[in-house]
Parts: sequence; structure tokens; C-alpha cells
Amino acid sequence: MQKLIPAVDRTLSILELLANEEKGLSFSELASSLNIPKPSLSRLLSNLKQRGYLSHNPVARKYELTFRLLTLAHKLLGKLDLREKARPSMQKLMEKSKETVELAILDDKEIVYVDKLESYESVRLVAHVGSRYSTLHPTAMGKVFLAYMSEKDFQCIMRERGLKRFTKNTITEVERLTEELKEIRANHYAFDDQEVRLGVRRFAAPIFDHSNRMVGGIGIAGPTFRMRMSRKEELGSAVRQAAEEISRELGWEK
Repeated sequence: MQKLIPAVDRTLSILELLANEEKGLSFSELASSLNIPKPSLSRLLSNLKQRGYLSHNPVARKYELTFRLLTLAHKLLGKLDLREKARPSMQKLMEKSKETVELAILDDKEIVYVDKLESYESVRLVAHVGSRYSTLHPTAMGKVFLAYMSEKDFQCIMRERGLKRFTKNTITEVERLTEELKEIRANHYAFDDQEVRLGVRRFAAPIFDHSNRMVGGIGIAGPTFRMRMSRKEELGSAVRQAAEEISRELGWEK
């Protein structure tokens, strides 16, 4: 592995730290959180401010991120062929299910949500584009990625992250999870029944490209009082159908 360039590494550390702070951080707070000499930190903050990535509130004496990074993110998302191809099917799925629709990819073994269509219902699940999640086993979307990844990657995740319990319904045994992943591959969709959050159910299905490689997943999430167990087959089938439509747009042949 190549050695990191100090200035680049420090700049990214500043941006990542500020991204997790809603109200910004002062110079002293940044200095105490980052292992960066104060003269270097001052120069980096000045450069980021001049390039438009940071703003400085003189009253609160805090640095905050600007929307410049968001602009870059939207440009990147706009280049994602999956996102473009998926939109029509996402719209149909949202109208059919009346629930929030989510589109995700797997990046460095983490779920990244790249698009969403929120339900029109007053009580709905709110999705955030750009959100990353390293925990896969309790959600339908995560299960789909686990079901279609290599055995080597699956075992790596089991060793490194384990099976944390979130609710009484969370699967915490590898053997039970493995059996469910087999069912997912047989049914071509995943389901989680309040496994990460009580009162919420989710469905997800895999999206494949022309080489039959899984490139993403599409899912729906909503409250249990609308996503009743009696609708499991109906909703699972709707999500699977949407995933197949998108896959065909990407050149996949069943």
C-alpha cells in the first residue's frame, strides 16, 4: 500500500470530521480532535475556505462545510447509469406499494443509498441519499447483498462485524442467517420484519447487469400497519419485478 500524502490525508480528515458536526467546530476543537500541527491546520483551513469548501462564522468562531461538496456529490450521482436506468421502475414501485423506495449499491462492503423516492403517505420512512451502513444482516437490503456476495467476503464480514442484535427479531446466529440467504436466492427478494427497528418492515431485491453481476439493490420500507404480513408475497413480488425491470435495462437476461 502506498504511503498517504500528509496534506491530502489531513485535508480529508478535516472534511470528514466537519461532515459529522451539524453546528461546525472551532479551530481549537479541530486541533484537539485531529493530529495536525496548528500552523498546518491553519493553512489547510484557509485553503479550503478560499476554494469554497468551508465557511467560517466569525460570531460563533466555527468552521462549517459549504454545499460545494454536495454539488460534487450530485455530479457523481448523475454519472451513475444504474440511477438513471432505475428511476422509471422506482416510480412505478412507489406508486404500486405506496411506500418509500430506496436504491443502493455496495461499496467497500457497505451499503450506500444512491437514490430514493419517498412515499406520499403522512407516516413514512425517510431515506437519505448518500447514507452509508456497514451493518448488513438486519435489513432486507443488506441481506440481499450478503446473499449474492462471495463466500470469502461473507465470512470476512462475519468475522469483522459479527451479528449485532438491534431488536428481538434480529438474526444473531450465522446458521440461521445462512439458511435465510438461501431462501433469498431462491425467492429473489429479501424481507426483514422489524429486525433493525420495531414498527418497520422492508423488502429488497437484487439488480444485475449484462454479465449477471449484482450491481445494486432496490427496496421498499414502511410501517408495519401498512406493510402487513398478509401482503408479504404481494410486496415481495412487486420489489422483485422492479429489480428485474432495471436489470433488463442494464442488459441482464433471465
